[in-house]
Amino acid sequence: MNSNFGEFQVAGSLKRRLNQLAVEVALTPLQRVLTPMKLARNRRKAVRKLEIGPGSRRIPGFETLNIVGGPQVDYVANAISKLPFPDRTFDVIYASHIIEHIPWYQLEGAISEWARKLKPGGLLEVWTPDGLKIAKAFVDAEECGTQDFTADGWWRFNDRRDPCLWYSGRLFSYGDGTGRPDHYNWHRSTFSERFLSSLLERAGLRNIRRMAPDEVRGYDHGWINLGIQGRSV
Repeated sequence: MNSNFGEFQVAGSLKRRLNQLAVEVALTPLQRVLTPMKLARNRRKAVRKLEIGPGSRRIPGFETLNIVGGPQVDYVANAISKLPFPDRTFDVIYASHIIEHIPWYQLEGAISEWARKLKPGGLLEVWTPDGLKIAKAFVDAEECGTQDFTADGWWRFNDRRDPCLWYSGRLFSYGDGTGRPDHYNWHRSTFSERFLSSLLERAGLRNIRRMAPDEVRGYDHGWINLGIQGRSV
């Protein structure tokens, strides 16, 4: 990949992020005002499912909550704080590649709050980058020259495909692509199967298991994906 194409990719990515930021700035105040109305409208549904941090396409049948507004957002709220729902509201809560944006020292409180919003028998499904797999691939690349990390196929801001740059991107993310330190897209925690499972267990969930790749409900992050499911009692 030549440097001109790499610069074009960076410029294109930055343009997309700036366009997204403009949408967020325009919609967030309005959707924050509309959140109570949507809460009242949906509270009598017999079956309720919530996605925390929706992508660009809504998962059919799911309500959505996000820290900023957007075309697919129903409720604007911070998933680290107390959620704007009564306890035992949802049959399913789904969070894909959201939990790694929560500071590591606030993880237990966030997961416990999500678990409280599940009906008895409800499911919490959490997907996140597999920090252990990523770390092993990086160490093997540096110490042994292996190329396992290339199976990920993710090269943002890394046209040289350097394993250390890849690892940095997967570990820390890239904010909004401009270097702004307070953007919500930075990663603030990392996970192994053992650790994520233990968070769900400490939140009181049971029947905890690792999910299969074909159980992804929304966007599939592929090679790096780690998914853990727990059931409310």
